[in-house]
Amino acid sequence: MAKQPPELPVLAKLSPPQLRAISGLLRRVQNLRTGDRELTPVQSYSFRPSTLGAERHYFLTTDGLTCLGRKSGNVAYRDVAKVKIYQTRFLGSSKSYWACTLFSYSGKKIHLAAAHHQGLRKIEDRSPTYLPFFKELEARIAAANPNAHFIGGRSWLNRIESAVGHSSVQILRALRTFDSDRVTKITVRTLRIVGPRLRGHRTARAQLKSAFPEKNPDEIEKILRGMWSNIGTITAEYAHLDQLWDFDPMHPERSKHILIDDQVIERCRQLERDREPVLLFSGHLANWEIPARAAAAFGRNIAIVYRQPRIRSFAAELAKLRSGGVAELIPAGFQAPLKIRNAIRRNYLIGILVDQFDAKGIDVTFFGRRCRVSSLFARTARLFECPIHGSRVIRLPNGRYRFELTEPLVPPRDPSGMIDVGGTMQLITSIMENWIREHPDQWMWTQRLWR
Repeated sequence: MAKQPPELPVLAKLSPPQLRAISGLLRRVQNLRTGDRELTPVQSYSFRPSTLGAERHYFLTTDGLTCLGRKSGNVAYRDVAKVKIYQTRFLGSSKSYWACTLFSYSGKKIHLAAAHHQGLRKIEDRSPTYLPFFKELEARIAAANPNAHFIGGRSWLNRIESAVGHSSVQILRALRTFDSDRVTKITVRTLRIVGPRLRGHRTARAQLKSAFPEKNPDEIEKILRGMWSNIGTITAEYAHLDQLWDFDPMHPERSKHILIDDQVIERCRQLERDREPVLLFSGHLANWEIPARAAAAFGRNIAIVYRQPRIRSFAAELAKLRSGGVAELIPAGFQAPLKIRNAIRRNYLIGILVDQFDAKGIDVTFFGRRCRVSSLFARTARLFECPIHGSRVIRLPNGRYRFELTEPLVPPRDPSGMIDVGGTMQLITSIMENWIREHPDQWMWTQRLWR
């Protein structure tokens, strides 16, 4: 027999106020029709504001915004006094989501956001639905109340990060007034104490165990201590970045910080003579800011592609520190390929760090496991047929570095004769892996490459 639908005896047990509330909700849904037209997707939106909260459903009626859910109600468009528009983020994630808060004259606040909480630390981006809905809501409020204010704002996390960024800038500027050796010792000691208590330490340990299954726990911990010492040293060196490169190609013996072999010096001089655009790859090894300084020392302009920090004040200060000896800084993003093309047309060297995870990137094998890295480097090489070199520095005792530049690489090609993007990125990733195996304590294991 077919299963009969359950009866609804529950309604008979409801109190009169509850029945009136349900009746009101049904009337609001019925009023969502305008003439004979059904409600369009632009006129409705739903999301869950928190993991423990219930999903809320919003509708644009003729006169106002209606909410159905645990906090049901409505607000007339003409009663909205202010709309605060901002982007919000969540701890442990770099992704931003658009959000807004409506303030009515009566003091009511309504929050809307593109972030839909599906579960614990699982968020769905509903921007394709949220943005058209908000634009329509914005237009209706502006039409009903010309005095309504639309203002930009910041989430609580952004405000905290801005304060931290401002403090970091002030600390960096203050460190420049102190002796570099003393500052380095203090930061190394601090990072060796604070670092193991951070979440990145657990990530680093897990990745080290996976990359070096043959190493025992004591060896892993030794690498971790060396990693935090390296990070602490880099932190101090940012305050004196302009003082690190002291290599004079005419008088190599006078350098106190930089060592370069004769073969590498000849390769650098060959790049100086050729004057053609070249692609240089590197990674987060030792102090990754130093290779860019080598270009200016040998008379070449270089453009650096980098991921811009989210905190504006800190990003501006970092760009100022990096600008010495660098012809152009190119933030990674949708405009990066265009800026790289313009730099190549000016015969610049192009420096790109290739050891970072990219969800939209290409699959490669790194320490025996699959991961995704950006294909920007290989795609640029394929498009412009530029020579490819690898560059790195190795940290030595007593504040010294060895700078290295590889011979031009021979990238693999596809049957049509074009540079193969996947094969080239695998070649580069394999070189990076060999570099890291030589000095595992000088790489940033805190960045998650396997996900």
